[in-house]
Amino acid sequence: MDGILVVDKPRGITSRGVVNKVGRHIGAEKVGHAGTLDPLATGVLILCIGRGTLLSRYLSSQNKTYEVDALLGVETDTYDIEGKIRRRRTADGLEFDQVKRTLDEFRGSLIQKPPPYSAVKHNGKPLYYYARRGLKVEPRPRKVNVESIEVVSFEKTPDGVHLVLLISCGSGTYIRSIVNDLGRSLGCGGCVFALRRMRSGDFSEDSAVPLEELLSLGTRALTENLVSLEDATRSMPGVSVAPEGERRTAMGEPLLREWIYHRSLYPEGESIFRISSGEGDLIALYGPPRMEDGPEVCGRAVRVIRPLSSVSGKDEPA
Repeated sequence: MDGILVVDKPRGITSRGVVNKVGRHIGAEKVGHAGTLDPLATGVLILCIGRGTLLSRYLSSQNKTYEVDALLGVETDTYDIEGKIRRRRTADGLEFDQVKRTLDEFRGSLIQKPPPYSAVKHNGKPLYYYARRGLKVEPRPRKVNVESIEVVSFEKTPDGVHLVLLISCGSGTYIRSIVNDLGRSLGCGGCVFALRRMRSGDFSEDSAVPLEELLSLGTRALTENLVSLEDATRSMPGVSVAPEGERRTAMGEPLLREWIYHRSLYPEGESIFRISSGEGDLIALYGPPRMEDGPEVCGRAVRVIRPLSSVSGKDEPA
């Protein structure tokens, strides 16, 4: 079983917990995920099965869209409502126009500090290792990109102001940090009250199967929800290669221009692109050539998906 399962993750379970449940259910040795969701969060979680695990790095690097309910007036140690409350302040004086103006600071390229309770490594250990022991460390700021922030609703309630936002952002962006920093900019503090991932790359919540429903399916019904390796990478640029190119790229050799079918358009630039057989089967992911390569080389392997044994029709492990 090789491919991608798009799961609608429920609240209260870790992404690793979802992986373990699905792995046991389908009896697969290789199961991973592309893009962690906090236990509090729900929504699109991409599971990579079998050879699909070879795509996890590239699928997780794609842009994502979230709907977040930010509670303004409450500040916690985890930057979400499930953490220990550090401070409560009144947010009654906040006005909608003030919030909209402040949101302008959080669009585009940002330098962001990850939350103290996160898996980002510091001296080889995740930040939550230090946070749970009460140790203060200074995490290294990271450059992230926020494509857009739209206000869905703004409501004053007895427990604070609930600001619902729709955020589209690049990989590595922490929504909890955005909400925490927004609260500080507004002078009242803020934390994530609820969070849902609406989209991850090409996969939206419309195509996601609720976890419990997925676990109730038999093998045959479950495979009907499996996205092929080819469909999972359909939006990536790519080229088709002749039989000689199939054999050579399945061994990770440099891509020669003469192997590419004339109808394929070689993607110039720094992007990762697909190598497919004449029948459309995904063989490998390639990147740009090296500076020392001659004009006949137009790509270098970054990940072989189906090695030579697989392309040759032999059922051998990668």
